[in-house]
Formats: sequence, C-alpha cells, structure tokens
Amino acid sequence: MMKVICPHASGEMDKYYRFRWEVLNKPLQLPLGSERDAYDEHSIHRMIRDKQGEPLAVGRLFLSDHQEALIRHVAVSPEQRKKGLGTLLMMALEEAAHEEGVKRIVVNARGDAQAFFTSCGFEPAGSPTFDKFKVKVQQMVKPLSAEHRFVRQPALCTALQQMFQQQIPLSDKMGVRLRQYTGKELSTRLPLAGNGNPHASMFAGSIYSQAVLSAWGMIWLMLQEHGFAGDIVLAKGEIKHRKAILSDAEARVKKSAMKGSLLPLLEGKKSKMTVAVEIYDQQILAAEFKGFFMILPSQSDAS
Repeated sequence: MMKVICPHASGEMDKYYRFRWEVLNKPLQLPLGSERDAYDEHSIHRMIRDKQGEPLAVGRLFLSDHQEALIRHVAVSPEQRKKGLGTLLMMALEEAAHEEGVKRIVVNARGDAQAFFTSCGFEPAGSPTFDKFKVKVQQMVKPLSAEHRFVRQPALCTALQQMFQQQIPLSDKMGVRLRQYTGKELSTRLPLAGNGNPHASMFAGSIYSQAVLSAWGMIWLMLQEHGFAGDIVLAKGEIKHRKAILSDAEARVKKSAMKGSLLPLLEGKKSKMTVAVEIYDQQILAAEFKGFFMILPSQSDAS
C-alpha cells in the first residue's frame, strides 16, 4: 500500500527536490535549482515513495495566512499517473491545511493539470496568467468547509454523515465519522475513546459496527451517484480480527473489491452486493470484514 510521508531527512529532501525538477522543470528546459524557491523552508511538504524509497509523487503546501494556503509543485511520475497517487497526495496536503485551520486552498494549474484539480474540487478564479517561467497557469480555488474536505461528492458525503447521526443514533454515540471519499474508496474513522474495552483496546462490537456502516455507506453513495433508489439490508456479515486496535480505527472500502450489480433495480428486482472492508490501526491491517447485502427496490418506485 502506498504511504504518504513528510520528508525531513536530508536524503529524503534531496530526492524530493530532484524529482520535482525532473517532472516539472526539466521538460521546460529549466536548470537544476529552478525547482526551489524561498518559500520551501517555511512550507509543509508531502511525498509518496515506492518500496525502495524513490519518489513517485510530491507536493507542497504554503500557508499564506490563517485564511489561505497555496498548493504548488504537485508532481506525479509519468509512469504512475491515473493510478490515484495524485488524489492521495492532494488528500494529504488538504488534511494538513485543515489541521492549520485554513479556510481555502489556491493552486496555479498549468493547462494540462486543470482537469485533475477540477476533479479534486477546485474551481477557476479569474483569467489565466503567466508564471515567472512564462508558463500559462489558471488560478483555481477550493473552500475548506466541513463539506468541501471530501475529494469527491462533498454534498453526498455530508448528507451521508448527517444520515448516520440522525437515523442511526448509535453511530453518533460511537463517533463514527466519514474521513474521505475519492470516488474509488470510502474511509471512516472511529475514535478509541468511548469504544474501548477493559484491555485498553477497541471493543470488537464497535469495530464490527464501523465496518457495517462503512460498507452500507459505500453502497448508498453508489446508489446516489447512479440515480438508483433502494433499501440497503445487511443479510450476513463476517469479520476476522488480526490484531488488537490500540488507537483510532480507520475503515476502508474499495469499489474494486465489491462484487455485485445494481442493474436489477432497474427492473424492479432486488440486487445483491458483497462488500469487503479493511480496518486499520495506524496503517496496520487489524481486521477484515465481508458483508453480504441486499438492495431492495424502494416502495415508491414499485408503486
């Protein structure tokens, strides 16, 4: 699994800057050293690397003031594009901005990157300009409200979180919160506080409940995205515990690991869906859940 790191050691930063130059500046025939500026020393840096420690994606966040932050120098290896690394990197940079209490993020997107930033929730602001290297860029802005923290479908994610809190009171008492939705993966977070057992680890029942809610939530998002309507019912659930969870738990649901189809709903028939959920304790896989769900045509559609 790819992991985002905060490069600090001199060796890591050397690779970080070299990669930034090779991907962004070398194609423009700019000299080595042009990839750095005076703001680097006062910025937040993130990097995704492979198992050998080589960079695959990098990016920088600079806090202009307590209201605004600027993301720059986002670079992804050409061989690794369209694999979700850019989205993962942006999530990490935006999370850092959230932690600093920033109200909005600004990017200056080159022409070929505008579509990517649009997919991350940014919108054009003003007319295109030229940067110091005479490259045409479009300023794009993304507000950082509670809703806009989600990379994909922020309004639907907010509605899902409200549904959990209002219609499933237990989830609110447990503290289950949507962490992120990328379109391909949904993640939720469950705090250890309030869900512990006498052994100072996470209560197994809470882990199971988080997994069910996460799987149910992914199906609900898929229904909304495709314009379907249906009642989601858990028919059977199985969980395998690998280790005790000693901190907040993060559950992840990937669309690629789901089996089933929503198409029967178009004919007024029930649909079946198998959903796998992985639960992590500080990036270590702690439990695996598999849920078998039935999606029943809504009564309003049948009438």
